[in-house]
This record gives sequence, structure tokens and C-alpha cells, in this order.
Amino acid sequence: MSIRTEMSNPDLAAKEEGKSQIFYPWRRFLARTIDLLIYDVLWSCILAFVFHVNLAVRSGWGSLFDSFVIVGIMLVVEPIWLHFFATTPGKAIFGLKITSPAGRKLLYLEGLERTWGVIRYGMGYNIPIYILFRFWKSYKLCKEEVIQPWDEGIIYTLKDTKWYRSLIWVGAFAGIFALFPTITYIQELPPNRGDLTVAQFVENYNYYSDYLGIDFGDEYLAENGKWAGKAFDSVQTIELGINEKPEFVFTINNGYLTGVSFAVEIKDSDGWIEAYDKYIVPASLAFACAQKEVGLFSQTPGRITELIVSNSFKSFHFEEAGITFSCDTQYAGYQDNFTMIRFLIPEENEEEKYFSINFSMMKNKL
Repeated sequence: MSIRTEMSNPDLAAKEEGKSQIFYPWRRFLARTIDLLIYDVLWSCILAFVFHVNLAVRSGWGSLFDSFVIVGIMLVVEPIWLHFFATTPGKAIFGLKITSPAGRKLLYLEGLERTWGVIRYGMGYNIPIYILFRFWKSYKLCKEEVIQPWDEGIIYTLKDTKWYRSLIWVGAFAGIFALFPTITYIQELPPNRGDLTVAQFVENYNYYSDYLGIDFGDEYLAENGKWAGKAFDSVQTIELGINEKPEFVFTINNGYLTGVSFAVEIKDSDGWIEAYDKYIVPASLAFACAQKEVGLFSQTPGRITELIVSNSFKSFHFEEAGITFSCDTQYAGYQDNFTMIRFLIPEENEEEKYFSINFSMMKNKL
């Protein structure tokens, strides 16, 4: 991208006096922080609600990638703020304003050029470690009242330094930052709420399967509640254990679900038997989290998941969100491997091998 020729050496920018520039490094940095948080929230919403990425388990590499996307959003959006308002949300909090020498708002391309200068000289292209060096260099220039290279040829003014602006910043920072856990809580709620049809239950089930990163290989749960083959599956899944897929049985009253259950029995198998958590958890969340008892900030999804996962290959019985969950598990000739990925391993010299699981969840009130 072309940058103004007067930006050619960021460290030799001429010192200038007068009213064309203001030098308040911390105000400018804190204003930038608010703007970046807004772009971060925007990208988080796209990840959560468009691409259905589970933000609660976002990896470090994913977060690094996100930081570059956020800078890209900044490059596109900030010139729009400057063009229409001569400021940004963060700058507006501190009364900062950017215009041309003639006093007009910047054209979009002028704002784009300035923003690219910020990314290049002020943020070091967001490259880890190097960004800290560029922060320090920019802070030093500002303290010495030297015009930043991206601010040459513009007017940067400050309306006032009233005390309440700091309080507004604190409130804005807290409010925007609170949106991040709110987004993750919203993700824990299914697309369909209230009384569910079979098709709506299935949509919720597949939503949670994707959200939790559960892969069922070359099959998926179809709209009728039956397992169906995928039209095309380019990813080959390696099955480490035996998992006879459960056939869900639906209890329906006046067209809506009142209960879901399944039963699986495996006899005389020499293979490892994988825990059925990956079927029970999304089914339980799909049904329970649709109930009115589960609100936005409810801890119910976490409790249900913990109760199920902590009882792999065990029987359990509990109530949540007006639903009774029951699971009866029996096995012989196998031993639990007690690892993070739970399997039943056939015991040597055991002639009889048997495994069964009966799971059900029923509404307490119809």
C-alpha cells in the first residue's frame, strides 16, 4: 500500500509547535485500546455466530490469527469513522479529533493511508515482540512532542481534559470487555428454545456437536432423528474404539418432545468400547438448554456436561431444568482405562464380555 512520502522515516519526524498536533501518549493509547476492543468484539461475533467457533476453547494460535484479523478490520473500519465523524469511538471519549489542515473531515483514502501508517509504524504490523518495540518508539516520540509519522499533514486536536472522560473510558472498557463472556454464554444456548419438535431437537443436537467439536465420522443426525450418511466427507476419521451409534427414541405429546432415550447392547466384542458421552452430552444440552429455566448466564450447560463426563461408564441420575436424566450402564469382561479419552478395554482370559447402556431424559411436567 502506498504511504505518503513524508512518512519515509518515522524516527526523524520534525518537531512541530502550535495547535496542529496534541501529544498525550496515554490518552491516545487508551483511545486506541477501546477501538481495538470494538473490532475484537465484532470479529468474535462473526466467529461465534457465523462460523460457530467455540470461543471458550480458542487456542493460542487461533488467538494470534484473530489479532491479525482485528488489525485488518481496523484498517477497513477506522477510515470510515474518520471520514464521517473525524474521530473514532475511543478518541471521542477523550475529545480527540482528526481533520485535514483545511479543517474538513478526511477522505476515506486519506484515513486509510493514516491507518496503514499506524499499523506500520505504530504497531509494527502486529508482529509479536516487534509491536512492543514500536509501541515504545511511538511513546518516546510523543513524549518528546514529535509528530508521529502517520500524523504528518493532518490536524490532531483535543477538545478538553475534563476529569469525567477517564470515568467514561473505564465504563466503556468494562462494558465492552463484558461482551466477550456474554458472547460465550450466548453460544451455550441452542438455536431452538421452548417446546421442541424432533426436527428442532436434531438442529440443536447438531449445533452442540459442532460447538463441542464432536465428529461422528461419515454420518450425521438427520432431520428425522435417524443417522444418515454424509454426501461427501473429505476428512477421514480414525475410530479408536467401538461405538455402535445409538438409535434415539422420541416420546411425543401433541407434536412436541417430552422425552428422548436410547439403548445399546454389545456382546462378546474384543474391541475397545468408547464412552457414549459424545452422544449423551449434545443430546442432553439440546433438550435441557431449550427449556425456559435455562437463561443467558445459566450454569446449567456446564453442570450437565460435568455430571455426564465425570460418570463415563457409570450409572447416574439427576435433574436439571425440569428434566430428569437417567443412565444405567452395565459391563463385564472389560476394564476402564481411566484416561482422558475413556475406553473400556477387554480383560485377558475373560470369556464373557458384555456392555449395555440405557439412557433417558424426560420432562417432569408435560
